[in-house]
Amino acid sequence: MQACAAYCIGSACMTATCSCCGSLGKAVSSISARAMYTVIFGLGMGIAVVMRDYAKPMMMEIPWIGVVPGMQPSDEWFGQSAVYRVSLGNFMFFGGLSAMLVDCKTRSDPRDRHIHHGSWTLKLAAWALCVIVPFLLPAGFIDAYAWLARLGSGVFLVVQMVILLDFAFLWNETWVAREHVGWVVGLLGSTLALYAGSVALVVFMYEWYAPKGVDCGRNVWLITTSLVPCALFSTLSAHPIAKEGSLLPSAVVTSYCVYLCYSALASEPTEYRCNPRGAYAGDGKASEVASTVLTLASVAYSAVRAGSSDFFGGVNNIGDEDEDYAALSGAEMGGGTDADAGDADSEDDVGGAASYPSGPVSYSYSFFHFVFALASMFLAMLMTGWG
Repeated sequence: MQACAAYCIGSACMTATCSCCGSLGKAVSSISARAMYTVIFGLGMGIAVVMRDYAKPMMMEIPWIGVVPGMQPSDEWFGQSAVYRVSLGNFMFFGGLSAMLVDCKTRSDPRDRHIHHGSWTLKLAAWALCVIVPFLLPAGFIDAYAWLARLGSGVFLVVQMVILLDFAFLWNETWVAREHVGWVVGLLGSTLALYAGSVALVVFMYEWYAPKGVDCGRNVWLITTSLVPCALFSTLSAHPIAKEGSLLPSAVVTSYCVYLCYSALASEPTEYRCNPRGAYAGDGKASEVASTVLTLASVAYSAVRAGSSDFFGGVNNIGDEDEDYAALSGAEMGGGTDADAGDADSEDDVGGAASYPSGPVSYSYSFFHFVFALASMFLAMLMTGWG
């Protein structure tokens, strides 16, 4: 009797779960695809943050993870392994989508509707499976992925720099086009603030990571090789030889380069004599959480910007197809946003194909997911101090 009752309760729970998943799939189909992929990416990295600090008890119970011949794994080792496994799951999910959407150039391609913009219940289940599968793999496989992630992170840094430069030019052109003295003053103030912050950070880096009386030639070389090219290119951008030169993009890139230099120096081992600040690296969990959240936000924005930017071959009507699909999905659910969507739905004669938007895509779906895959690698490196 108890077994029968348990079976009935289990069946009811499974039915309710499936119903909820189906409703969730319909609900998210009315939201911008890029927004949903960003949420999935953020959720995966949020899991990685939690697993990094609290995964040891669970992972010690898994024989092929908790038992490592010839060594006694530390808490840090378990945390890094958990981050790599979650990162690998995200990489598998977005990498798989990127591969499936290669050469998808028109809205009439079935992959547009069923893979990129649709089948959300199936995709959410596939993402969950991708996150679980890496925990079934041996440590040697994860070590190989960690080395691959280092290479992928380097590629992402290059892509991120191009995205940042594209953003800086867009920012500059938008404010200049306003043709009002207030926007020009704001542009000048932003430029001066970025340069002032960069110079101040360079001064502090010389003070912090090249202390007097200690031979820190490598640190001095890193700081100097970051500063000199930035100063040189900033000067060239203001010279008439640069036809479309502007100081704001130069200031943005300078700030980013100085930040990368600081991140590299701050990640040096705490016992390294040229990193005296390493002893204070563990102060305050709140600061660590805030830094992780800011990093996640910047990486997610970079990934979205890379997938949709016209710099990478899109057109000016970025995002139109996501909005079109959201409107179409709303109409199919009985909650259309306008009369046109309802009319299109009523005239559908071949399983919804007639009402579905047509024409070329406005951004590369494959490249969009490829950047998310690289971003998964990059954030894993940030969380583990590049291993």
